[in-house]
Amino acid sequence: MSRLALLFLLSMSAPAHAAFLHLCPAASAPGGALSAKALGPGGKELRFVVTGAATLPGCRSLDLGAAQVEALHVLGPTATPTTTILLQGDDKDGRFAVSEQTLVPDGGGNEPAAPEPMPLRTNLLAAMQVRPYGVEERVQARLDRGRLRIDCRAGARPAGVLLTGPWTIPRLRASLKATYSGKGRFAWQAADAAQAARESALGMGQISAGAGTASLLLPAGLDRTNWRHFALACPAAGGTLALDALTLEPDVPVVAPRSTWIWDRSAWLERGDELLDWAVRERLGELFIVVQLEEGRVKDPDALAAFVRHARRRGIGISAVEGDPHMVLPLERAATAARARAYAAYNAAAEPAARLRGIQFDIEPYLLPEHVLPAARLDGEYVATLAALREAAGDMPLEFVVPFWWGGRQEVLDALARHADAVSVMDYRTDPGQILRFAVPFLDWGATNGKRVRIALEAGPLPLETQRRYLRTQDGGAGDMLLFTVEDQQVLVLLRQPMAHPRAAPYRLVDTRRIDGSATTFHKDKDALRALLPRLEADFGAWPGFAGIALHEIR
Repeated sequence: MSRLALLFLLSMSAPAHAAFLHLCPAASAPGGALSAKALGPGGKELRFVVTGAATLPGCRSLDLGAAQVEALHVLGPTATPTTTILLQGDDKDGRFAVSEQTLVPDGGGNEPAAPEPMPLRTNLLAAMQVRPYGVEERVQARLDRGRLRIDCRAGARPAGVLLTGPWTIPRLRASLKATYSGKGRFAWQAADAAQAARESALGMGQISAGAGTASLLLPAGLDRTNWRHFALACPAAGGTLALDALTLEPDVPVVAPRSTWIWDRSAWLERGDELLDWAVRERLGELFIVVQLEEGRVKDPDALAAFVRHARRRGIGISAVEGDPHMVLPLERAATAARARAYAAYNAAAEPAARLRGIQFDIEPYLLPEHVLPAARLDGEYVATLAALREAAGDMPLEFVVPFWWGGRQEVLDALARHADAVSVMDYRTDPGQILRFAVPFLDWGATNGKRVRIALEAGPLPLETQRRYLRTQDGGAGDMLLFTVEDQQVLVLLRQPMAHPRAAPYRLVDTRRIDGSATTFHKDKDALRALLPRLEADFGAWPGFAGIALHEIR
């Protein structure tokens, strides 16, 4: 080979080993390149791209050197990068397509955790602490392995013990069940933060001499969220008490119907009898169906009315379901409200037996990418959509589907209390303890605000995904992922080989794990789901407003 030919080949191959990151207007970005969308000032759509060209017309460019880029993921201008970043997505064909990010809060492990709800049907004494009180020091108490022993000498001054625990008390209909033996009559009291500050308490009843069980009613005036302790007051004549167990026992549950979503419109339009037969076998009392609208009205009202009447005769209620993340956007709000008005108009014209029970909106705005809806705007736009739908629906019952992790979104919860008649909580977990723990904040919200709350579980298939954990390096060295800021836009550049860059914050890949969905869905064991339902319904049914369990893709 001639020297000239060799030089030509080297010049052709050199650019393949160089990479450049560009931030371009969407219209100027080249097709076929590795890219990720971003949102610029005024909602202008931008795109990050990686090419071998040093510059692109109209783009801001950055030299990545010899980087081998696997993927790009935009954090957005308002996100605050943390020391640990979790990325979850599809890892195949030599590419990692990110579907979800988690910015793990820094220092979260050093902050006190929020109190969890008091567990049901569990001996509370195993996790409680005991403290005697009284100036005469006539009390001896010992709490060991979930059993409490109290000895009280006679005395004229108040004395007893305080029992504390790391919980709040849920707003369900329940009582404390005490299993005991002893001598004397011990008064039982409860105090929240305000009463504890005043050194007062609310009465709950008494435990009398002998052996047995006692049901102690939770006082109506107790602030359960700020519960501080239970108090057992010693008899003036003295006495002994052996408390073997203390449990929070739900009252007899209110029966609420199970429900599911029917996403295939033909299932009720063309095979309605088959669908209702199946629903009866599955003990379902409500179906959420997809109804076609046309020119602002229900397309085939007679067919819908016939199906609703038939379902009602089988003991099954029918509601319409709507859902699209884009419904939260300002430009889509009027069209979304028009859909609610179409259902309200149908119900107004239909005879009572043919009316829908309500409209459910499954919007899930957090599924929109950052360049379409920045996270900082999500709550405000969602609240505005709630208000528009409430006005459009009129008196028709309105329900919204929300994720369990919205339990702390106070602005959204307050808006739901104003505009919604009910919520369905996507409590997509398979561990019974987690299901209850994630459900309680919403069940309490429903009891406080007089709203119906449905708890939804997942039974459909979920894709096998990979989760990567990245940790920011402290020495500024090489990283498996680099965080760049370009014109206030933050982008993660995932690399095939570690490298350092003077303008980037490096992150090191510290862990990779496969997520098969078994912690989220019952798809591979629907019999286990069916066996669990009565237990969950017995617990949830003690909350005022519990509207039943919804099963996603149970069919």
